[in-house]
Amino acid sequence: MKYEELRHQAEKKVKVKLAFFICAAVFFFTTIILLTLSYYLPAVAFWLRLPIPVFMMVLGILYLTAFGLPSTNGGSENWREEEIEKEMLRLYRQNKSRLQPTAEMSPTEVLELKELEQLEEKWERRTNDFV
Repeated sequence: MKYEELRHQAEKKVKVKLAFFICAAVFFFTTIILLTLSYYLPAVAFWLRLPIPVFMMVLGILYLTAFGLPSTNGGSENWREEEIEKEMLRLYRQNKSRLQPTAEMSPTEVLELKELEQLEEKWERRTNDFV
């Protein structure tokens, strides 16, 4: 894929996510108004509450469109390993200044540090490809 195609796909995904958040905010405030009106107008409360389940179904569909199924997480079989790698890189970046110098580390710790640095480079390459 070319850079422009990736950029176009990313922009579409961001627009869909933004539309979901806007709809969620609108539905939230509309629901509050409808519930308030149904409290003060009990004679028509049923008709005022009727759109709320429809709002919830529409939000569910928009969520699935924007973010996909929560259990699949992109359909990756190695999802758990990828999440562990991401977390390790995040923690490594946070604690990089507090880590002891490599001269004071055991050979096992030095190898783990090298693995972390390789993972960091790998993830930087992945993120830079899509930017």
